[in-house]
Parts: sequence; structure tokens; C-alpha cells
Amino acid sequence: MTTGKFLYGCGADWFYATGHDLPDPAAWYQAPSGATHVLMSELEVGRAMQHKIADHIHSFGDVRQAVEEAGDAPTFTKMLQWFLAQETPGEVQVPADFPAGLYESLKALGVPLQPVQGAFFPGRAVKTAAEIELERKAQATNQLAFGHAFNILKQADIAADNTLMWQGEALTSEILQQEMNITLLAAGCVGFNGGPIVAGGAQGADPHERGTGPLKAYELIVMDCFPQHGNHYNGDLTRTVIKGQPTDWQRAVYEAVRTAQQVALDMLKPGIDGQTVHQAVAASIASSGFPTGKDDEGRPYGFFHGTGHGVGLEVHDLPAGTISGRECLLEAGHISSVEPGLYYPPGTHADGFGGCRIEDVVVITEDGMENLTTLAKDDWIFD
Repeated sequence: MTTGKFLYGCGADWFYATGHDLPDPAAWYQAPSGATHVLMSELEVGRAMQHKIADHIHSFGDVRQAVEEAGDAPTFTKMLQWFLAQETPGEVQVPADFPAGLYESLKALGVPLQPVQGAFFPGRAVKTAAEIELERKAQATNQLAFGHAFNILKQADIAADNTLMWQGEALTSEILQQEMNITLLAAGCVGFNGGPIVAGGAQGADPHERGTGPLKAYELIVMDCFPQHGNHYNGDLTRTVIKGQPTDWQRAVYEAVRTAQQVALDMLKPGIDGQTVHQAVAASIASSGFPTGKDDEGRPYGFFHGTGHGVGLEVHDLPAGTISGRECLLEAGHISSVEPGLYYPPGTHADGFGGCRIEDVVVITEDGMENLTTLAKDDWIFD
């Protein structure tokens, strides 16, 4: 190595570099020699030493004392300067999202920082066999929440005004979200990333609307769940369901999305450009007779997002746009969502309104792909 690499944080890049999770930001540095250093709270030093997360482990207290003994005020910037000077650095690479204030302060002290454009650890994009198994576990756990939610919807009664009733009260998006998260927590998940989405009727026409209020029969319900498992990998799964018999239009929407997803699944293999797959998905939806555009108020409708993104240590992981409008040559070891959708706010389609999205997580293999998702797609109508 001719350059060093420097991180300050506690997110996915930190975990990738150290295999160690933290609740608060800390510093990691890989010197040009290849030796690694971490600077962290005394609260974390014991665990860090036990797991041998770096060649050299420094506590904030020890570095503060060293800076003071050198005759400097122990500001955080001075502490980081001391930390980086433990091995003579040349250029020091930092992620493109490195804290701006910290960057300016260190540059003012003469630390030769250089932001890296693109991925700080490009290797994160290609998952190892061990990582694929961790992702498989995360997605399998995610499916448990859907099974529980589906059972609730099947048990629910339909009131005279079409409100769904469960255990003597209106079944709301919030109740179903809570029930899903309780299941996930009990099964080993440690975070929910702000989800899940349970959005019925018109709310489902907004892809990232989390969903609020009572759920109704005879309306499409978009359910998207993306929890973080205790193994640090994230599941991501969407199904669209309905309580009661759908209209012909709702059936057609569902079949258009399901067919388009299958188009993508059939094309996935190493060496193919994800942009080509995305274009085929968009063409499939268009051929089904469902238009994409914007209404007079500027609201988008139809299929207006990418088909897939990387999944792993982050819900939106590397590669960033695996199957989308930009070029991305797929490689064995890439893990990607595959999630086409259709969305029609009220007034944007003459025959109905609502949203539909179907999402699996797959891994690109040496000769094709493997679907890490096993939840059925044909059981979407609950009488």
C-alpha cells in the first residue's frame, strides 16, 4: 500500500473493516504498511482486545494524555492527528461521506486526506459464501414476520364499512407493523430500519409510505419489511395482498408486476448488465397495458423506480444500483433485490387506484442466480 485508509463512524464500513459493532463513532486507520489501528472509548476497548479487531487498539483517554504530554490542547482533532501519526502517513483516503467539519479541521492541521469517490471498500459488493449464508438467514427470519401478518389478515373479519376487524378492534397498519416487529425481535432481529411498510389502498400508491390507520377489505395492501438481523445483515421483502376478492383491474396489476419480476429473475446471471434487465422489466410492464408518467399535479404513476439494489450490511448496500437505469455488470456474489411495482394514486388510472410491489432477494451465482426468498407469491388473496 502507498496510502492509508481512515474511517470515523460506526456503520457498515466500520463493521466490514473490523467485524465489530459499536453504538458510537470511533476511528479506524490502516497505515500504508497494512497495520491497523483503532481509537475508541474505554467502554469498548475490552471487547475490541478480546476479538482482536485491529493490530493496535488505543483508548480516547490514553491518546488524550499523550497529546497533553506533547504540550498540545487535547482537542478531538489533535487526538486524531496523533492517532494518524503513529505510522508515517502518505496520502490518507477517507470515504466520500466523511464528516465535513472533521475533514476541514484535519486538513487545516496538514493531514493529507483524500476523499474516495465511489465505494470505500469495493469488496463489500461481492459477498463471500459465509456472507451469503448470513443474508439467507436474515431473509428467512424476515419471512416469519410475513407469515404471522398473513395469519392475522386471514383471521380478520370484514365490517359493514369494509374495515378489517381483529380481536374485537379495527386492524390498523400500526397494529400489523407492531405484530411483525414483535415476531422479528423474538427471532433475533436487532433493528427495523424504520419499517415495516403496511400501506393499504391509496397509501400503497406511494412506494415508501409506511402506512397508517385502519386497513380495508378489497384494497391492495403493500407490505415491505427490511429488518436487520443480529448477524448484521438485512432482509428485504415485499408482498402485496388483499383481503376479499380483487377486482379484475387489481388482478391485472398483480399479474403484470409478478410477470415483470419473473422476466428479471429469468435473466439474472453473471456478466449481464443490470440496466438491460431493468429495461426488460419496464418493457414487460408497458406491454401489460399499464402506463407510466406524471399527472397534472406532478404525481408519478406506473413503474417509476429501479428494479433492484444491493442488499447486505445495509438495506441499500453495494452495488448501489444493481438492476436500474444505470449500468451495473453483475458478478457472482452480488446480492440484489428484485422488486418491480405499479402505483396509481386516485385519479391517475380510470379503472382503480393503489399500489403493488413484489420483492425477492437473490444472489448471483457462477451460472445464474439463487433466490434467497422462499415466500410464496400465489397466496395473495385472503378470503
